[in-house]
Amino acid sequence: MNKFTKAGIIGSVIIAVVLTIFALSNNANLSKQSNTEQNSIQNLSSTTSKLKVAASFFPLYEFARNVGGNKTEVYSFLPIGEEPHEWEPSIQQIEELKGTKLFIYNGAGMESYVSKFMESGEFQNMTFVKATDGITLLKADSAEDDKEILAQGGMDPHVWNDPIFAEQEVTNIKNAMQKADPANTQYYENNANAYITKLSALDNSIKTGLSNCKKDTFVSFHNAFNYFSNRYSIHDVWISGMAPEADVPPQDIQRVIQIAKDKDVKVIFSEDLVDPRLANTLADEVGAQVLVLSPLEGINQTEQQEGKTYLDKWYENLHNLRTALECQ
Repeated sequence: MNKFTKAGIIGSVIIAVVLTIFALSNNANLSKQSNTEQNSIQNLSSTTSKLKVAASFFPLYEFARNVGGNKTEVYSFLPIGEEPHEWEPSIQQIEELKGTKLFIYNGAGMESYVSKFMESGEFQNMTFVKATDGITLLKADSAEDDKEILAQGGMDPHVWNDPIFAEQEVTNIKNAMQKADPANTQYYENNANAYITKLSALDNSIKTGLSNCKKDTFVSFHNAFNYFSNRYSIHDVWISGMAPEADVPPQDIQRVIQIAKDKDVKVIFSEDLVDPRLANTLADEVGAQVLVLSPLEGINQTEQQEGKTYLDKWYENLHNLRTALECQ
């Protein structure tokens, strides 16, 4: 064999080796690309398979978010900074409900638009979850300033301000999620139990915090604390009725002033989402300071950015109540 033939054979071998390496490399790249595409599809599937849940306003959003965890996409139907009494959604906000599987609402006249949704027939693929199911509601002390609550039988909707009733709302939400997404039943059960433990700790903190106080009466801005006051055996005098932004008759203002003077009230409570001027005027009249007692019906933009939770706000409430009631 001459040198040219040997060179040709060697060259052919080298070319074959190079082509083999190239083919193996190309197959590896294709396999890697295929795996990447498969992972992307799985990630997309994981995202889109989350249970989409709307909650009518802040406390229900908080409960649903804690129960649903990373298996759900939970959002508040009420915009940040809005007060939920008599609020009505826009057409755009209603459109955004498309694809929502669960709509969690409080009931007892709190969300007037829900009955319209149910009657419209446009939300047949969405399950409406009434969070107050199983809770014995109190008759509203004053419903004449809130037509929707009056129309629903004049019941007091503010059950979420009682941590024990909040536990029942959490349980109702959990049951609805388990029914809608049975594959994750135990996940929702565990999350609900964990959050109920936190609500139980809040209940114990309130019992302890209000157990040794000089006063037993506080002045709130609107009538949102009947369940709370009943639970912890204290007295609430409110400035406004069920709706915080309703006009307050002069005789009602005089009534509050007289009670505040008789009870030697040193704190008049305002709220976080309403104009504080009326509370300030009453405080000046009786020689008291103004603090915030949140009915937990919503949060403002700053609180949202800070990640303020239902539990955070209730512990802030407890601190201010202890000041108002002069607790030891």
